[in-house]
Amino acid sequence: MHKYIVLPLSLAIAACGSGDEEMAAGPFNNGDVGNGSYSATGDEANSQAVVKADEGVVRIAMGDKAVVDLPMDIQLYPGADIQTSVAGVDERKSGAMVVFTTSDSVEDVMEFYRKELENKGIGFKKEISSGDKQTISGERTSGEGVHVSVTKSPDGRTIATIVASSAS
Repeated sequence: MHKYIVLPLSLAIAACGSGDEEMAAGPFNNGDVGNGSYSATGDEANSQAVVKADEGVVRIAMGDKAVVDLPMDIQLYPGADIQTSVAGVDERKSGAMVVFTTSDSVEDVMEFYRKELENKGIGFKKEISSGDKQTISGERTSGEGVHVSVTKSPDGRTIATIVASSAS
């Protein structure tokens, strides 16, 4: 499904207009993927696109619509200003990515996620620090994993990306 959702998602997001009404929706049939549907709501700053197919559901959201539940019950950083989120689920796995900003330091955000991963029983596999960028990756023995990357943005805020996946 994943390689066939890019075009419908791109079309759905591009079709977003203003307000919270459904701006684009419809069915699709893409040979290998089969039947599915897509919908887009919102405007340029606050939008959501959802693609459903037999293999699962993918949701991409920006702005106020980018509320996300991260796999493995990983908590979102307190006071995070969510920029974008992507979530998907199929019959075997779920995954999500969220990008957020905060006025807190890179070190404060990383310390929060070090503790969060430890509290969730996620073992560290990698930890990299290079200048203003820090990254940690962890995994459970079941193969569920998380990757957190935090850096200072040019405007002085801290920007973080979290990618997580788990078994459904």
